[in-house]
Amino acid sequence: MCNGCLVIHRDGMVAYCSEELDGGQCDGYELAHLAGIMACRVTALGNRCRHCDHILGNRLAVAPAFVPEGSLLFVN
Repeated sequence: MCNGCLVIHRDGMVAYCSEELDGGQCDGYELAHLAGIMACRVTALGNRCRHCDHILGNRLAVAPAFVPEGSLLFVN
């Protein structure tokens, strides 16, 4: 078990382990992490992740339009 927190990109790829930021080494990304798992977009690194911004942009570009059930959609 690693003592750090595993940080994951929005596409599920591993970004890093918090142990690496503290100058230590991660025991392995495939192992359980004592501090848990979190998305890299909510980290306190001071800037946004370009990898996640790219993934999110692609996902939004191909997402179907949201129309609440029972509502009608009119297009001119």
